[in-house]
Amino acid sequence: HDLSRQNGQYNPKECDAQYTKCLGGKRSGVTYRTFFALAEKAGIDLKMYPKSHPKFEGFAPVSEEMARGVNSKKGGVSAISAKAPSDPNIEKIGKKPFFDFFEKEEPYGTMALMALTSGKTFSDKIDLSDWPGFCREVIEGQVEAIDKDKMILGTLNIISGVLPSSLYSLYDGRRIFAPMYNILYGGFATKKGDLEACRQLVTPLKHEMRRHYEEQKSQYEEEVAAWEATPKATRGKAPVEPVFRSPLVPANSSASAMFRALDANGGWGIIFETEADSLSNMLSKSEYGDYSDLLRKAHHHESCPMVRVSEKINIELEKPRLSVLLTCTGSQLPVLLPAANVANGLASRFLFYALPDSEVKFRNVFEKCDRAIEDVFKEMGQRVLALYHALKDREDHPLQFVLSTAQQQRFVKMFDEILHEQFEMLGNGIQGFIFRLALECYRYTMVLTALRRLSERYGSGEPLFDEEEQALICDERDFRVATAIIECLINHTARVYAVIGNQEEDPFSKAPNDPSERLRLFYACLPENRKFTTPEAIELAKRLDIPKRTVTRMLGSMVTEYLVLDRLGRGTYQKIRKEAHDE
Repeated sequence: HDLSRQNGQYNPKECDAQYTKCLGGKRSGVTYRTFFALAEKAGIDLKMYPKSHPKFEGFAPVSEEMARGVNSKKGGVSAISAKAPSDPNIEKIGKKPFFDFFEKEEPYGTMALMALTSGKTFSDKIDLSDWPGFCREVIEGQVEAIDKDKMILGTLNIISGVLPSSLYSLYDGRRIFAPMYNILYGGFATKKGDLEACRQLVTPLKHEMRRHYEEQKSQYEEEVAAWEATPKATRGKAPVEPVFRSPLVPANSSASAMFRALDANGGWGIIFETEADSLSNMLSKSEYGDYSDLLRKAHHHESCPMVRVSEKINIELEKPRLSVLLTCTGSQLPVLLPAANVANGLASRFLFYALPDSEVKFRNVFEKCDRAIEDVFKEMGQRVLALYHALKDREDHPLQFVLSTAQQQRFVKMFDEILHEQFEMLGNGIQGFIFRLALECYRYTMVLTALRRLSERYGSGEPLFDEEEQALICDERDFRVATAIIECLINHTARVYAVIGNQEEDPFSKAPNDPSERLRLFYACLPENRKFTTPEAIELAKRLDIPKRTVTRMLGSMVTEYLVLDRLGRGTYQKIRKEAHDE
């Protein structure tokens, strides 16, 4: 792609289609070897290219044909390779669901469309000295880049939810705050449970809120007893019972319970769930009230009213601030984010990160037994509590976060380039994702700069923020770190979008039975928008090692059972257009 785009007539889809044909060539005519030979003749050694361009590592576009028809009702999606069946990688890919792995070694050109940026990880591409001291403590406690990324994303998400509204910024003419939405997904044994330690960052604040509630509750009970002992004629109004408050709001809550919890906190809260089903179950159960609209509005701090006559609820969250951190397996993602949640914009509000399968090895479980990681994070939570109070005390004189003029210019240029790059590869639907990725990048700079101030002044005797301070300027190091994080997350998000963004286009979506992956692969190989014959189909099926007798049976089932083919005449077929299929 990098070579081909030098031509003024470059088209990503045509490039992919041509390269797919080259891969399918059987040592005759134009094959991929021809492309390599011509490149070498022109003085370009493609074998050395990945070494000098590490940004391409593990990521590459696939053709429209390869991406089409791979969605499964059960959530399993296989990456498709158009290579000859002798390639051992086709077996390895075909047996694994798309979402449930993120291979360390992926065959180039077989996975979903990727941004040509910083690859799968970011912590190994950022100088340790660039991180705020608070973040360095998180990173230094991990060995692998994936684990560092995972714990940093969890930490920054939790901190974003804790920061009060007294730290704000102006973005696209609107007042915005720090909270972010993250989903980290991976198969079994990807150590998603490690993120549970991040929850401890808010434990000191949670305990403080509980103590305050218990004090209020005790005082309330005394007032009620005194009120009841007073003659009815002179009682006056009954004491108001205090509401329970906690920074953590369970996802497994009805819509009214969610509104009440956020309202009790003054409009903010943190949803932290290690099983995405806790949220997806509530979003699909209308009897408890779907709060998908709250999630969408809270991301942009839009007013969220709720009125329930039967429950006597009348709540309006004027500028809700909600952070969401979810971990799940790949098979849970399509359930959480079905086509409806892609169309309404909920999916584009999340940042995604895919956790790869762990090495098949039983690690030394006694290696880190000197101190529990939960205790480490709980101790760090004391500093988070200090940051919370330092900003909470500024509610009458908020602090505005700002980028320098040079940083603003680089920010706009960076996302303009990313938008055009992704639009060329993924089409119009990816724009909403990129716009919100830009917003999340800005929020990362805000959180990182706040943590840097905490790291520099905590324990020094100085206040974290000067009384006369009116603006918090983004540190250049924080800008570099934030952009590096988001360049990586764009890759993961684009990969997810390549699948969930096309769920409505699944030709088998209305079929009574879920087809096998083999049948899906075969369907994807069949010609688009034209007639084809049985001999053509048999020839195409040879790439997948499908016997001739099986081909005729598959064609018949696609006509009569799955309703994705039309039989135009004896031995002649054509794919049914989606519009006609819907009709």
